[in-house]
Amino acid sequence: MTSGSELRGGGDWHTAGLLAVGTAVACWAGGNVLARPADLEAAQLAFWRLVLSTLIYSAVMASRKRRVSWPQLRACLPSAVMLGLWYVAFYEAIKSTTVTNVAMIVSLVPVVLIWPAMRRFGEPVSLKLLALVAAALAGTALVLFGSASVPTWSRRGDALAVVAMLFFAGQMAFAKEARRRIGAFEFQAVAWGVALVVTTPPALLTGGGLSFPDAEAWLWVASLVAVPGSGHLLMTWAHKHVRITVSSMALLGAPPLTMVLAAIFLDEPIRAAQVIGGVIVIAAVAGVVRRDLQITARHGRVSA
Repeated sequence: MTSGSELRGGGDWHTAGLLAVGTAVACWAGGNVLARPADLEAAQLAFWRLVLSTLIYSAVMASRKRRVSWPQLRACLPSAVMLGLWYVAFYEAIKSTTVTNVAMIVSLVPVVLIWPAMRRFGEPVSLKLLALVAAALAGTALVLFGSASVPTWSRRGDALAVVAMLFFAGQMAFAKEARRRIGAFEFQAVAWGVALVVTTPPALLTGGGLSFPDAEAWLWVASLVAVPGSGHLLMTWAHKHVRITVSSMALLGAPPLTMVLAAIFLDEPIRAAQVIGGVIVIAAVAGVVRRDLQITARHGRVSA
């Protein structure tokens, strides 16, 4: 089943979209680890990270004399607001519980997006896909179970990660909708600016308020713009070439990589249950991608 507004980009664009999604997920896995050492409170980290992103994208837009129309801006607003709220909740969760747990919980986005994928975007959702999602959830549960004895784990942090996951699910769905009306770069430029406005009140009212970061903190902020920020641009571009059931399921590939990076750079221990859960998740994601390639080969197109 496909929607009436389909993209006829051919197999090459679809393959490029899958590669972009995979690269975005890898960037986000690295960003999960980069956010923890930054010596800034969560809301302040979100604010300055968005300040830098907004400045960079605005400068490029101005240099290329690109403009965004009022209808395009309105189309971007819901996703951009969700993005700002996501950043505040996500960074607070990262600093409150294990990085692996946050990554695993946020990656549950496909569970939330299955219904809009069917109803709004007309994407095929079969029993096989639901079985793969269930397997991925089982793997996620194993990872969370294995993390319960890690010293940096906290229920509050896990709860914040759930809130972040809901915001991110909304951001992805609204972004896919907006990409029907606006280019990837223009969308991202608007998203950073609006998200900055959203994060300003929390940054002013929490954690002692705003103060200008020192040189070391700016390095961490810049790394977050360069690594996970590039992931956002890649995923935004891919929304027009990849089904949202696939791009959201691909998020489940980030936690196993995050788990390994957190063990290497943050000394977070890895439990046997986490390893088993990670393997199950990766196998489920691989199954979803394989299913998507088969569907695209049959139909020769991807839903917008």
